[in-house]
Amino acid sequence: MVAIFHHPPRTSLGSVIFALQILLVVLIPVLDNGSRLTPLPYDVASLAVATLTTWLLGYRRTAAALAALSVAALAWTVLMAGDTSFLRLPLWLSMFGACLISAVLCIKSAFALSVSPVQRIFCGAASFVQLGFMFATVHGLLGVALGDGYALVAGVEDARPLRWVDFVWLSFSTLTTAGFGDVAPVSAAACAVSTLEGLCAILFPATLIARIASVPAGPASEDSPSREAAAASR
Repeated sequence: MVAIFHHPPRTSLGSVIFALQILLVVLIPVLDNGSRLTPLPYDVASLAVATLTTWLLGYRRTAAALAALSVAALAWTVLMAGDTSFLRLPLWLSMFGACLISAVLCIKSAFALSVSPVQRIFCGAASFVQLGFMFATVHGLLGVALGDGYALVAGVEDARPLRWVDFVWLSFSTLTTAGFGDVAPVSAAACAVSTLEGLCAILFPATLIARIASVPAGPASEDSPSREAAAASR
């Protein structure tokens, strides 16, 4: 069996990966067009960040597959003039898959023994942000598919309709347990997704902190394989 990482990511790469996730947050007000559907430039940025994150973590074939899938989904959306929820479905599914894969790979790096504690912290923080975007995609899918699955609180709903940024806001306010309550899940499916995200918000940081605390403090060598990989190759 081969090691999970042919070359474990360096500490500097962890900071770059985390910075890419923060860039997506910064781009939200810049690219917001007030629509219920995510702006196409933001879709491109999200797919590019997920693909680049996968590449930086050392999964080159997976990154190439994500890039091909992203290009195909974007081409479909542009050629079909996908300004409706049905035509955006392939793009949304590809975004969900890209966010999920990159988040899982970041979590693997955060829990690996072959990287330094600083690298684990950066990858853990990046995966936490990625989980927020992944759940935002699910909220957006449900919001468009169900129509009345989510609602703005009284007062806000009179000022404007529900927008794509509301799903991002709901996701991160749930994931950070801030719970501002200006956007609320209404349907059973939306409540179930919000509940699952709330559980991730509690269990994931606690598990990650326990993992980091249980690993020896010295930074691991970048040239040495992980203990799991070494054990598996015997």
